[in-house]
Amino acid sequence: MEKTQFVENISESTLVDSLFLIKRADLRSKRGEQFAHLTLADRTGVIEAKFHGEKAEEIARIIQVGRVYKISGKGRINQNGEIHVFSDSLETAKDIFAGPVTLKPGQETAFIYTPADLNANALEIQKIIGTIKNGDLKLFVACCLDGRFYGCPAAIRRHHEYTGGLCEHSLETVKIALSLVDIIPRTDINRDMVIAGAVLHDIGKIFCFDKVGYGYVPNDTYNLIEHITMGIMYIDEYKNLISDDQLLQLRHIIQSHHGSYGDVIPLTVEAWLIHEADSGSSLLRSVVDDLAETPTGQKKKGLRSEKFLWHAV
Repeated sequence: MEKTQFVENISESTLVDSLFLIKRADLRSKRGEQFAHLTLADRTGVIEAKFHGEKAEEIARIIQVGRVYKISGKGRINQNGEIHVFSDSLETAKDIFAGPVTLKPGQETAFIYTPADLNANALEIQKIIGTIKNGDLKLFVACCLDGRFYGCPAAIRRHHEYTGGLCEHSLETVKIALSLVDIIPRTDINRDMVIAGAVLHDIGKIFCFDKVGYGYVPNDTYNLIEHITMGIMYIDEYKNLISDDQLLQLRHIIQSHHGSYGDVIPLTVEAWLIHEADSGSSLLRSVVDDLAETPTGQKKKGLRSEKFLWHAV
């Protein structure tokens, strides 16, 4: 079966009958009724789907996340003004029970959603790393990055939740941090440490997602340990490349980059700078993406930012 319909074309009352990648699947309930809640994706975007009826529990249980399924239903606008796919048809259940669809070589590109330019982002962040003056620190950062860093998402939902999102978020963070270094006078900031810390602040996330099928799925490490601990453990593998003082500073930056929401509060100017740059990248990305889904002239609470936003005319 060829893909003939895309997320960007689904609106109110659109009859949906096409192939979609399943990013997430779980069983939820509302007013005592259970329904299978799926997140569908293709190269044009992401959309939520809800399947009601007696087969809902079984649908949520058998779905293989990261694989492509034939999905049918109807576009419907929910109470928050967001479009989703709704179905309670047994025919829909039958399509899902038939199992994932085997794609032809090259066909998978139609199902991988990412607004990020993976190659351009990788080249730009490598160029910035190349400006680190301390040779040992430059080598250390380069050794910490591998293929997982460039393909991994940065989150499940809130921000940069797509393929290549981790690299894009890290690139934004380091660029914001360096711009602040350049514009704020009378500062004594270690530029090399800012670059290293900003690039590596979320490096532990490469252990929190598994590549499954054509997508990324959060694993038990994501739920039980999280990325900060994993990041500190990971950079210690290369600790012989840098001084003890440099390692301590990087550990502190990773440990404290959540600011007042974390277990450790930033104490160095570099740590505070990276916390603010990280917050700027993640918050603005979530706000911008929420507003993109908000009708012009309307106000609503964004799913990613969890803030009330108004789409200016």
